Amino acid sequence: MRSHVVLISVFLVAFVVAASGHAQSCAAPPVVCAAAQSVVKISSYEPTGSAVVIGPERIVTNRHMLADNTVAEVMLSDGRKLKGTVIATDYPGDLVTLMVPGLPELPILPVGQAGLQSTLYVIGFDVGRDAVRVYAPGALLVEKADTSLARLHHDARSLPGNSGGALLDAEGRLVGIVASGGEGRNEAIPAADIDVVINASGPDKMAASADIGRAYVRCVEFTDDMRNARGTLANDNVILTKDTCLATQNRQLMDVAATELGMRRKLDPALELLRASYTQDPNAPNTLISLAVTLHLAQRFEEEVPILYRALEILPTAPQLLRLALQAGIWGGDQALADLAMQRIQDVMPQMAPAARRFYDNPPPKPRMRPPG
Repeated sequence: MRSHVVLISVFLVAFVVAASGHAQSCAAPPVVCAAAQSVVKISSYEPTGSAVVIGPERIVTNRHMLADNTVAEVMLSDGRKLKGTVIATDYPGDLVTLMVPGLPELPILPVGQAGLQSTLYVIGFDVGRDAVRVYAPGALLVEKADTSLARLHHDARSLPGNSGGALLDAEGRLVGIVASGGEGRNEAIPAADIDVVINASGPDKMAASADIGRAYVRCVEFTDDMRNARGTLANDNVILTKDTCLATQNRQLMDVAATELGMRRKLDPALELLRASYTQDPNAPNTLISLAVTLHLAQRFEEEVPILYRALEILPTAPQLLRLALQAGIWGGDQALADLAMQRIQDVMPQMAPAARRFYDNPPPKPRMRPPG
C-alpha cells in the first residue's frame, strides 16, 4: 500500500508542476522537477533573470541582477507581476534578498551541500521557452575552495536568464544560487551563504548596500567604455576601472574587466584584478584561465607555470590550456609541463599534434610583447 501512495504522490506532484507552467518535458527526478515551483522570473537592472523563494514573501537572487536598483519586478507562472524590494545588505558576495508582498505560499527548498559525487541540476527562467525550466544535469568540476567567497564550479547546463536561479542536487536540495558561466564552466554561490546574507542585512546596511550597488554599475559602465574605446587608453581611466571593479568584490566582474585590460595590453592592472579574483577563489577555472592568458601575454612564463598546473588539474584536456602549457613549459623552463602538454595533445587532440610536435622539437624564440593600444 505504501508504494502505491508514493507513486500517486509523485504523479500528483508532476501533474501540478506541469499544470502550473513551470516544467516542460522535465526528465529530472520528480523531486527536482517539483522544485521548479520555487523559482520565479525577475527583471531589474538586468532585464531577465531568476530568483528562488526562501521564505514567506521572500526571495533570493544575484546582486548583479539589481546592481544599485532597490526594486525588481517578479513574474509568476500565472502571469501575475509583483514588486520586490531589496533588503539592504553589506554582504560582499553576489547575493541579495528581496521582500515580495503578495507572493503566494510556494515550497521552501531544503538546503544541502554539493560534493564531487553529486548530480546537479540548474533550474532557471528560460528566455527561449518563456518559462522556468529544469536543465540537463552535470557535476562539480572541482571541490569548493576554502575561502569565504568561493563558488561552486560545475558543468550542469545553464543558459542566459538563469542567473539567480537554483542549483539542486538529485534529492531536490538547494545547494547553490546560479551566478554565471559559459563554455561548460558554470558557477553558483553556495546555498549556505543565504544565511550569511540574511545575517548581514537590515536598515543599518542601506549606505553600504548602495555603495556596493553603485560599484557594480560603474564597473560595468567603465568596462563597456573601455571595450568600445579606440586608441590608447588613458591611464586615469584604466586605474579608475580597476579600482571600481575591485570595489565590487565580484569575481566575475573583475575577470571581465581584466580581460578587457589585457586585450589592450594594460597587463599590470589586469593582473592586479586577476590576482584579487584568484585570492578570493583559487579553484575558479575561469579565473585560472584568464590569469594564465594574461601572464602569457606579459611573457611571465615562470609565474604562469604553477597556474597552468592547477588549471590542468581541473580541466585536464582543455585545448587552450594545453597550448599555453606547451609554450609556457618551453619558454618558462619547465620541461615537465611541456612534456605533459605534448602527451595530452597527442592523446586527446591528434589534429593539433603535428603542429605541437614541431613547436616542441624546435621551439622559436620567446615572442616580443606587443605595445599597448
